[in-house]
Amino acid sequence: MSLQKKATIVASICALGLACVKFIVGLMSGSVAVLSSAIDSLMDFAISAFNFLALKKSSQKANENYNFGFSKIEALMGLLEGGFIVCVGIFIFYESILKIYYKKEIIDLNLSIFVMIFAIIVTFFLILFLNYVAKKTKNLIIESDALHYRSDFLTNICTLLALVLIYFTNLYIIDAIFGIVISLYTAFSAFKIIKKALSFLMDQALPKEQVDQICTLISKNPEIISYHELKTRKTPSCNYLSVHLVFCPIISLLNAHKISDEIENSIRVMFCNEKWDIQIHLDPYDDQEQERQRQ
Repeated sequence: MSLQKKATIVASICALGLACVKFIVGLMSGSVAVLSSAIDSLMDFAISAFNFLALKKSSQKANENYNFGFSKIEALMGLLEGGFIVCVGIFIFYESILKIYYKKEIIDLNLSIFVMIFAIIVTFFLILFLNYVAKKTKNLIIESDALHYRSDFLTNICTLLALVLIYFTNLYIIDAIFGIVISLYTAFSAFKIIKKALSFLMDQALPKEQVDQICTLISKNPEIISYHELKTRKTPSCNYLSVHLVFCPIISLLNAHKISDEIENSIRVMFCNEKWDIQIHLDPYDDQEQERQRQ
């Protein structure tokens, strides 16, 4: 089993365990904040479990119906999870406003404080693990999950601080104020991951610096007269490049093919930390005008 899949399983188990504990304590203590956190943890479990299924599907090899594989599922899940984080932020904001309006109190502060300390410890170690996996695998789903649980971690801390302050001051509005602040942070923190996921789904080109390096590499070869139709795109797991290379008409196919292989290998060496799918078309003359007319 891959490291990414193990990470989603660990996250699912942690989220389910926290949800159960928070529900029990929330019902016993009468704390709306803890119950809200329990609902959040339950949704965390659902998302992490769904992420596992997405990783399992995205790792499947290409077939006759999906020639480029399923790697975009990672970007799709990143987009969905980003949207989910925004919804969580809106939910927390709504609950905070209700607390201010109805002036809700907590029956058992001690039990609520204890469970939030427990949740903070578990979430902290889970974030460390997910960040490690995200850095090692560069997987967008794991990166989204790590961001998601960082939001949960801050939510848990603020909830705990609010409970402690309430314990000493009996000002229950503090809980609501902390909730509003966290809801705004949670919503805005999701925009970064949504933007990244959209760039994958919309087939955004590779960074200009990277494309310029590839163009320079091609231009340096004296046998290549010119090139055109250079196109790039990126998925969470692979970079795609296609280009037409123009050679002298009398060059042998063997030599032209050898040069294109050298270009391809040079690109892979230059960006050795990334996976590439490179398609090079060999032209005996510049036919870009004809290509444009066909489009």
